[in-house]
Amino acid sequence: MDLSVPIFNEEDIEFIRGLPKDKFDQVIQTALTIGFKSIQMSEVNMDCHSYIDPLKAMIETSTEEHTEKINGIDDKLDALLHIRTNSSRKGRLSEDLCIRRLTQQYPDWEFSDVTHVGHEGDCRAISPIGEILYEFKSYDTNVNKEQLNKFYKDLETTGIKLGIFVSNTSGIVGKKDLEWEIINGSLVIYISNIGFNGHGCIMATELLLALMKSNILDTENHWLLYQNYETDEIYRNMVDTLDDYRKDNELIYKLQKNIKDFRFRNNNMIDGLESNIFQLSLNAQNTFSKMLGLVEQIKSEQQIVANFCLDDFILANNYSDKSIEAFRQLDKVARGLGLQIHLADNEWIILRESKLLAKTKTLKSKIQLLVTEYPESLVNFNPLYEEFKDKKIIIELNDNHKIWEIIQLRLN
Repeated sequence: MDLSVPIFNEEDIEFIRGLPKDKFDQVIQTALTIGFKSIQMSEVNMDCHSYIDPLKAMIETSTEEHTEKINGIDDKLDALLHIRTNSSRKGRLSEDLCIRRLTQQYPDWEFSDVTHVGHEGDCRAISPIGEILYEFKSYDTNVNKEQLNKFYKDLETTGIKLGIFVSNTSGIVGKKDLEWEIINGSLVIYISNIGFNGHGCIMATELLLALMKSNILDTENHWLLYQNYETDEIYRNMVDTLDDYRKDNELIYKLQKNIKDFRFRNNNMIDGLESNIFQLSLNAQNTFSKMLGLVEQIKSEQQIVANFCLDDFILANNYSDKSIEAFRQLDKVARGLGLQIHLADNEWIILRESKLLAKTKTLKSKIQLLVTEYPESLVNFNPLYEEFKDKKIIIELNDNHKIWEIIQLRLN
C-alpha cells in the first residue's frame, strides 16, 4: 500500500532527512508499525496520559524495588573490580585516579604516565616550577623504607629535584601523615592516609608549590626564611588539619552506611503499612456493604437471598491455598463495592445491577480477572500489572497489594 501523508513536526522532518537512502523504507515501515501498536494497546486519546502515567508508575515501582541495590552499588563495584583482593588492580586504579585528578586540577601542566617505565616513578609532570616526579601507593599496610629508597633512586636517575610520594590508604614508615624533607638537593613531599579519592596528590602538590614559592631550596640567599619559626607552626597546623580531614571522612562513610540501612528498613516498613492499610480499607468497605444490606432488608421487610456462597465454592473445588486466598480477596473487593457475584461454568461473573463488569478465568497455575467494562480512555493503565487483549483488561491475581488497588479501581 502506498501512502502520502504530510508531516509538520520539524524534529520528525529533520530525522527523516538524515536517514540513509538504503535504509529509508525499512525505518519508516518500522516506525509506523511501532506507532500503530502503541495506539492499539493503549487506546490513546492523543493526550499523552496513556504514556506518561504508565511510565511514572514504572519508574516509581522500579525505584522502590531497587533502592537497596542502588544504595549498595559502591560495594558491588568494589567487589567487581577485585580491588580488595587484587593488589595490582587496586594499585593501577589508584594511579589512574590520582593522574586524572592532577590533570583536572592543573590543566596547563603536562602529565606523563610512566608507570611501566623503569626507574621513573608513576607519573611525571612538567610545571612552571620544573619537573615533578610522583609516586602513588595504595597498600593495606604501611609503605616500607625499601619503597622510599626506590623513589630516591628514581629521583637521582631522572635528575628531577621535586618529588611527591603519596600513600592513599596507609601510612609511610618513619614519616608523619604530612611531611617534607630535602634529600641530596631534592625536595620531597610525603602525604599519607588521605583516602582513596585523589585528594592527597592535590594537597601535596599545593604544598610543594607554596614551599617553592618561598624559595626553600635556595638556602644561601633565603636562610632566614628557611629557618623562620612560623614555618614550623604552619606545618603543625597543617598536620592537625589533615588529621581532622581524615576523621571527617571516616564519619562521612559511617553516616552514609547508616543512611543506607535506615532507608532500607524504612522502605520495608512503609510497604508493610501500605499493605495493611489496603487490607483494612477492604474490610471496612465490606463491613459497610453488609450494613447497607441490613438497612435494605429492614426497609423492604424481606430477607436477602444470597446467590453465591464463597465457602461452598471453596469446598466444592480443590484449589491451592494461594488460589483460595486470591478468591477470598476478590470476594472482599467485590462485596465492598456492592457488586453481585454469580457462577457460570465454575467461573465468577461479577455484575453491577445485572451489568457484566468482569469475570474470572482459572488456568492451571494462575487465576486471571478479565475486566470487560472500562472507560474508553485508559489513562491509569499500568502495563506492569495489566494486559490489554481482545478488548479486555487482564489482571493476574496474587498477593501484591498494588494489584488489588488496581482491581478495586477497575471494578469501581
